[in-house]
Amino acid sequence: MIQQYKTDFESFLRKAASEQQEQILVSWTEKVGEIDPLRFFANGSSLKGNRHFWYSQKDDFCLVGAGPAILDMRTADEWEHVIESAVVHNLSGIAGTGPVAFSGMNFQQERRRELWQDFPDTQYRIPAFTLTKTEKEYYVTINQLVDSSNIESQITSVNGQLEQLFSEQTLPALQTRLVGKEELEPLAWKRLVKEATDTIKSTDLDKVVLARGMKLEFKEKLQAAGVLRNLRNTQKDSFVFAVENGSACFVGATPERLVRVESGTLHTSCVAGTAPRGKNELDDESIGDALLQDSKNREEHQYVVKMITGVIRKYSKDLRLPDGPQLLKLRQLQHLYTPVSATLLPGASLQQIVQELHPTPALGGLPKQEALDFIEKKEPLERGWYGAPVGWMDSYRNGDTAVAIRSGLLDGKQAVLFAGCGVVKDSDPDMEFEETAIKFRPMLEALEVSE
Repeated sequence: MIQQYKTDFESFLRKAASEQQEQILVSWTEKVGEIDPLRFFANGSSLKGNRHFWYSQKDDFCLVGAGPAILDMRTADEWEHVIESAVVHNLSGIAGTGPVAFSGMNFQQERRRELWQDFPDTQYRIPAFTLTKTEKEYYVTINQLVDSSNIESQITSVNGQLEQLFSEQTLPALQTRLVGKEELEPLAWKRLVKEATDTIKSTDLDKVVLARGMKLEFKEKLQAAGVLRNLRNTQKDSFVFAVENGSACFVGATPERLVRVESGTLHTSCVAGTAPRGKNELDDESIGDALLQDSKNREEHQYVVKMITGVIRKYSKDLRLPDGPQLLKLRQLQHLYTPVSATLLPGASLQQIVQELHPTPALGGLPKQEALDFIEKKEPLERGWYGAPVGWMDSYRNGDTAVAIRSGLLDGKQAVLFAGCGVVKDSDPDMEFEETAIKFRPMLEALEVSE
């Protein structure tokens, strides 16, 4: 199948190169046999490029980007311009096939860029190769900028890279040995929570989301594929993601979808309000019921629902949501959760909605600007892409984004993990600190670190 696939693509690429006066994107999609997306991701490390990973178990859908970036863009307008002139062969019409741009961005502008120096403010990347896994089928898309003066060399390079991506290597175990663990400024962070509650009581600020970090040092270099495998196996109701830039890889498993668009239908979710899972079924049910009745968490959740639905109404019709929050039960945590769906209006786009929604009150606070100002001035953590949207979009205006929480930045033998919580007027610093400790657990477990 691979040989036939390569031969067909070669003819397509040669024809496109002979007909074009200028360099344009040429994209070819073909159905292929079953391949483990994690093996495809791991094999991609041998190519000189950066990798991407996106997995939603609920949708039984996975995207993997590998190989050198064909285009690294800084705005959604650049993506639209590229797609308008692209030459595309894609008979499937399935969301996530054909040209796909993987996206990510900063939480907000930051004065210093040390930890996140390889991650730009905004990024839309088209990789050379994308693997798409749907419920029952697998597709590979090859993306190239055609160069008629060097087309045979280009074809030879693509064929060699395909062989590497499809090689049947065994995915190795993670094999991590922790040699250092540091919670970054825990006492200072508790004092900051107290300062935030005092500010909320004396100003127009209603809520601010504060984040803190944990630094881990290992004896061996961390392998992102092994961390992703652990997240995929343990965080069943989350969106598992990875974005690799340079030597660093941003990895996580977030329960919070920001916006998904498929065939003109929009889906989003409001997630705010957190409690641990119980020790047994009865205990778990009791904790969940208490969360549903807790005034502090209900208030925090309603802030998020009000803001998100307010934005969604501008770009859609037929808004649908339940009367009250439900429980979203994850491995270590349970959250208040309100799903929202609507029909996208003509001319509206996923990126318009993402730009206006970010950051939601679940990650920034309310009022938005006052909360962001407080975070920028007071919070010592360099957030980078933590808490911001990561995701993908295709040339058919489908796409999905999630809020990058429950995450960590891997770089060599070091990992920096991130966790945050919403602070309102009645917040207790010790309880908020414990909430963030619980939120570190998914990444600690994925890194095979015992608490």
